[in-house]
Amino acid sequence: MRTASRRRSTILALFCALSLACTFSACSSSSSSTAPSASSTEDSNAPAAASAAPSATPAAADSFVITWAEGSEAAKFVDSVDAYGVDVISSLPQKDQDSLKTAADQASVSVEQATVHVGGLTTVKLSDVLSPEKSQSFINALTSSDSVESAEPEMKMTALDTSSGTPNDEYFGYQWGVSNEEHSINATSAWSQSTGQDVTVAVVDTGILPDHPDISSKLLPGYDFISDSWMADDGDGRDADPTDAGDAVDAEVCGQGSEARESSWHGSHVSGIIGASTDNGSGVAGVAPDSKIVPVRALGRCGGSGTDILDAMTWASGGSVKGVPDNANPAQIVNLSLGGVGICPSYYQKVIDDMVDRGSIVVAAAGNEDQDVSIVSPGGCDNVITVGASNEIGARSYYSNHGTKVEVSAPGGDSEVDNGIISLSQPSDPSSPPYAFQMGTSQATPHVAGTIALLKYIDPSLTTEKATTLLQNTSRSMTSCDRDACGTGIIDANAAVTELSTQKAQDPGDEATPSEPGAGEEPGDGDGSDDGDLGKSLRDLWDRVRNGEE
Repeated sequence: MRTASRRRSTILALFCALSLACTFSACSSSSSSTAPSASSTEDSNAPAAASAAPSATPAAADSFVITWAEGSEAAKFVDSVDAYGVDVISSLPQKDQDSLKTAADQASVSVEQATVHVGGLTTVKLSDVLSPEKSQSFINALTSSDSVESAEPEMKMTALDTSSGTPNDEYFGYQWGVSNEEHSINATSAWSQSTGQDVTVAVVDTGILPDHPDISSKLLPGYDFISDSWMADDGDGRDADPTDAGDAVDAEVCGQGSEARESSWHGSHVSGIIGASTDNGSGVAGVAPDSKIVPVRALGRCGGSGTDILDAMTWASGGSVKGVPDNANPAQIVNLSLGGVGICPSYYQKVIDDMVDRGSIVVAAAGNEDQDVSIVSPGGCDNVITVGASNEIGARSYYSNHGTKVEVSAPGGDSEVDNGIISLSQPSDPSSPPYAFQMGTSQATPHVAGTIALLKYIDPSLTTEKATTLLQNTSRSMTSCDRDACGTGIIDANAAVTELSTQKAQDPGDEATPSEPGAGEEPGDGDGSDDGDLGKSLRDLWDRVRNGEE
């Protein structure tokens, strides 16, 4: 049985959320502050690989992804399995079991399990971490078999978080990113034209807090794709319950030198930015307040498996995953506030291309390493809308990745300038409000996903290409971008929605835009009802807060 020490090596840095927390942390230091604070320190657990260009030598690893040769007995076997994400090591063809054992013996390790995933990929987990040199030898031994087309280390990453404080005042007043301020996304001004009513957005993340009053009415059935029960921390592996069980860990559990961390509730934070309820007397306002959220759990303690995430992405977009009922609500938009350091693997690109072919628009975080996004996946993959982070003064957030693959930027927060982005949480102190600040490209990404939901309501046939063009052509210039590229600027939701509405009206071949909510209407409580002049009231509240009247 794998020990806790062994497990931390196995699970360390698999797949984690790309966020920087300001009230709690994911792989972060803690703070006892109870009020918003701009002070924080950069996470000491950031991956060393992020500071260097990718090398031809594979990374140290204890899990490897195998692609079987077409027509091989192993390929036929993985194609026949009933369920993905379960251990099949003892059921593989004997020839391939022997090959795996020989390669492992040569590396002085043992094969602990093998799980099958979308695309016929097989993830092999070893009993110990192999050095880069031993990883290469292990790969060479595997690929010497005519059954194996390719093998490579499974992509891994750590979370990037810091810690600060909890708000205790009027929460919309802290939402500088959503308002009509100069460097916001101007979402409140767009609500008279669209609130994203019933547009489905899948959030592949840590799961959801289903009873949170600001999101419960927006949830559609989701799924938990974490195959490792320890990582899931909910008593089992994959199941139909995407509830976030928390990702708290003690020091050293996620690797040597890793710090203790409280649960991040990251998936709920991201979901709230997209679709938190409005006009309910408390909390925060989502960018697309009448959209629907499909929570897909793929991150747990110490992160998540890259191939589990591939299964989650496939399911979210309406693809089939063996052993899992099909998603009854295929996502029109898939939010990926996660990633790993490494050039986009071909099998990741294929899954993304398949998602887009099914009609989903994939929005991905650029990453928080202050590096070129081309060495981060899925943000560096093609066919996604890659999002960098901006701060309250309209500049690039100090941590945000950059480069030509960044399409646009959006508010992500910056501890050197602001308090970050406020959204949903679950505090350890029950007397504290269930909201928290976080910052990162994780927070920038749902601002874009929510804006695309506003656009999708107006034009359900909207494609990735057209959405990208709209967002780029209507974006506002940043005050500064001190790196290679930050995309075309900060998205402007109102300008994008107005431009799309104009295009629809001018094209006689288009059907009339949906009548609810129509011109002059404001978002309701998520059920399509009209609850009054919400947009104006929120804008007035924002103005009063900024003027020191609240």
